Order: sequence, then C-alpha cells, then structure tokens
Amino acid sequence: MFSRSFSPWPTIWLLVLPTLAACRNDLPATTPTTGTVTYQGEPVAGATVLFIRGGGTLTAGELAMGRTDADGRFRLTTHVSGQQEAAGAMAGDYVVTISKRIPPRGMSESQYQALVDAAHKIGETGQMVPPEKQPPDPVEMFSERYSLMGESELRATVTAGEPNDFRFDLD
Repeated sequence: MFSRSFSPWPTIWLLVLPTLAACRNDLPATTPTTGTVTYQGEPVAGATVLFIRGGGTLTAGELAMGRTDADGRFRLTTHVSGQQEAAGAMAGDYVVTISKRIPPRGMSESQYQALVDAAHKIGETGQMVPPEKQPPDPVEMFSERYSLMGESELRATVTAGEPNDFRFDLD
C-alpha cells in the first residue's frame, strides 16, 4: 500500500485566479508608454513626468505618471482611484507636465540635503526647528511652459498597439 500526499494548492489556485483576473479587469486598457527628458541637451534625473487627459480624474484613468532615471528615461504608470495602477497609459491625447524641484540658486544639492537632514533630526526629537535652521523651499527647475498644469505647452498622443516612446527636449 502506498500513501499519496495531497496538496490543496492546485485547487486553491483554481479558485483564486478567476478572482484576481476579475479584479484586474477593473483597470483601464493601457499601452506601454516610455520616453526621455533632456534639458539643454543633457538627460534629467529625478524629474516627475505627468500625462494628463480630460480632467485628470484618477477613477477614469486620466492621469499617468513616471519618474526619470539617471539617463532621463521614464516609464509611465496609470493610477486608478489612488489605490490601483496599470503599466503604461490609456490611448488618447495628453497634456504633459515635467517638473523637478531643486535647491535654490547658489546652494548645491549636498548643502541642501545637509540642511534637510539637520532639520529632520531636530524634528525627530519633538522640538520645533528654529527659522534659521529651516531649509529654504526648493525651486522649480523648468519654466512654467513645461512644469505647470494648465500652462504646459507639451503634448503627446498615446496610440494603442503602437510604440509610444516620447522625447522631450527642454530648453
């Protein structure tokens, strides 16, 4: 006589997979959307790229966003209801904003980060950060014609089933 071990996992997966698939169907149909951001001919790292269509409503999948890497490359993700996300963007026409907050003029990134770290350290003790030790507000690196919603001149059309790789050369 032999003993056969029984694993419930195949049965559980048969019950769970249709449920997961049903949840996934709530997400909008998207297509892979990527691109590159350069400023004065150089790649921009750490910029936020937003593709906005219609009213930019999250529940309707009208907002896709990405962040640039060291090579200025980004990959968009569509955010739905603030809780779910789908890779890429929905097909359609978009207004694009590109923003990057940097230290104020005359201050290096490392100097600014040192001020931020020092203020956080004081705040962690429960004390108020004195005005003279508060870091100044960062400033926008790009012109409003690229960075400000409602003012941006940048446009893109995402086409389903096509390569959607955009290049934004900012000056």
